Amino acid sequence: MKIRNIYLTGIVLLGMLFNSCEDPLQEQVFSFIAPENFYRTATDAEAALVGVYAGFRLIHMYDRQYMIGDMGSDDTFTGEFRGNQDRIQIDEFTVDPNNGIVRDRFENAYITINRANAVISRVPAIDMNAEQRSNIVNQARFLRAFLYFDLVQLYGAVPLKIEETLNVSDISSPRVPVDRIYDEIIIPDLQAAESLPATQRLSGQATNTSAKAMLARVYMTRAGNDPNSPFWAMARDKALEVINSNQHQLLSSYRDVFLVENENSVEHIFSIQFNAMQGVGSSFQVFMQPRGINSITVNGNGVNEPTPDIVEAFDPGDLRYNTAFLLELPLANGGTNFYDPKGSCEGFPSPCIPQPYIGKFQEFSLPVGNLNYPIIRYSDVLLMYAEAANEAEGNPSSNAYMAINQVRNRAGLPDLTPGLGQAEFREAVRKERRVELAFEGIRRYDLVRWGTLLDVTRVHFQRFYPNLAGNVRDHHMIFPIPQREIDLNPGISIADQNPGY
Repeated sequence: MKIRNIYLTGIVLLGMLFNSCEDPLQEQVFSFIAPENFYRTATDAEAALVGVYAGFRLIHMYDRQYMIGDMGSDDTFTGEFRGNQDRIQIDEFTVDPNNGIVRDRFENAYITINRANAVISRVPAIDMNAEQRSNIVNQARFLRAFLYFDLVQLYGAVPLKIEETLNVSDISSPRVPVDRIYDEIIIPDLQAAESLPATQRLSGQATNTSAKAMLARVYMTRAGNDPNSPFWAMARDKALEVINSNQHQLLSSYRDVFLVENENSVEHIFSIQFNAMQGVGSSFQVFMQPRGINSITVNGNGVNEPTPDIVEAFDPGDLRYNTAFLLELPLANGGTNFYDPKGSCEGFPSPCIPQPYIGKFQEFSLPVGNLNYPIIRYSDVLLMYAEAANEAEGNPSSNAYMAINQVRNRAGLPDLTPGLGQAEFREAVRKERRVELAFEGIRRYDLVRWGTLLDVTRVHFQRFYPNLAGNVRDHHMIFPIPQREIDLNPGISIADQNPGY
């Protein structure tokens, strides 16, 4: 049973307690109705936890992660539908503090953090099974850590709220240094979540390997591009714990990873859960379909289309190519459109459209909206291990080769050339991450932690969109603090804005 399919009564109640009004700040401060009267039973605790998970589906959270993680990189652009200025700003590196996507992400993250804070502080007082209580609290700590990890990567120093916000006197909160947020919340919360069980009663909830995999990613991010950072060894060891747990493995086919019937498989370590039948459907696959084409399931929006750059990144014979890109689309009239990502249509049946679209997320039956959004897959952990081991040990070990070759072999590619030096192996892993995790909203985060975002996007724009080459500035490594946060939070002034904005 999936987490999204249960406790509907609890979710309705949580809607009254937590759901956003027109102004998210107003929601934070005023919409809590006597929470001490709610947190009384185990069912209340479970329902409150569902409310935290639900926050990850708020607008411009993880249903639209691609707008930040992919469009804000060299992998995708806003597409043929250019009717949204916020998306165009992210795509073209012209974001300002009033950008709606950047604002919604910030505000909805704090709405969800507030829900997690409530669970963490109130559930321990409930008279219930101790193991169940600990499980709920540690899941909430995992989710809170995930949100703060995302915030510091996107905005740098941000307010640190670890107590439930109940009234207007609590809204003043200054920005806190990134290292402090890692040390006081992100890492301790994830370490606590390592005590979660290996499996949960409800499919889709965080487990012990979810926490370990996220910790590996956190340590790698803290290592950045410092070859001497101790965090490389910590990331390597934590990824190895996931590998040695024997709880996960690669599915035999890359295509199978993204089918609805295989969601929450042994390859999926943590995903954001969606279900159209329960009114919490995903929309990212609709946004990515060709605009105005009436397929057997949807009429697409033509948003988030692949760049020529990512098309060229796939080696000949890479089996992932036929999944990553849309090659054919069954139509409602019984016909089929064919698509050539390379733009020539040579050798393709007719009608052929010489343009790349994303094919990774496809649904072939109604209603659409049941695809989960992957956050961490086992292939990601294998590549994290390979990368971290190479950096920590000064050269690629046989185990590092074994990890990356598992990913390559499934894609139909041969083992990586043996005997590579550290720098050559580093570049091989980076390329492998790009194609294996294409369109899963992680490319920008990788480029930022490697310190290459500015150089990579400048070269990308100069080559494919020369009129945009001058847009990339040094301050674009992070986004601005939203102007509305500065206006409404007494703890932040305009002088506290990120430089360059």
